[in-house]
Amino acid sequence: MAASSREKFYANNTLAVLLIAMENNNVRVETKNESLIKGRLINCDGFGNLNLINATIINVRGTKIKVDEIYIKASSVRYVQLPSKINPIEEIEKHISRSKQRKPQMPAKYKKEKT
Repeated sequence: MAASSREKFYANNTLAVLLIAMENNNVRVETKNESLIKGRLINCDGFGNLNLINATIINVRGTKIKVDEIYIKASSVRYVQLPSKINPIEEIEKHISRSKQRKPQMPAKYKKEKT
């Protein structure tokens, strides 16, 4: 599904840009209910919602649950711990330069037909 203009705005003007730049890296997410989720971040939308694969959920009691994939709503995230080897400023700059290189495409319904 295509991103709305509002989501695109948030993706480029909030800290969600850092999470988007961290895609395909291992992260640790602490939720508001005190759970810890470790896994590989495969997707983050402009609102900060996260998709992780090969994740381990550790709840308050210390019980570990392994899941193949998990969706974490942005409103339930307290902290996201990034790998120490990653420089956040460099990753954001790389992401911004990649997104500027993409040329916007005009939707097909607005293209003029050649006659």
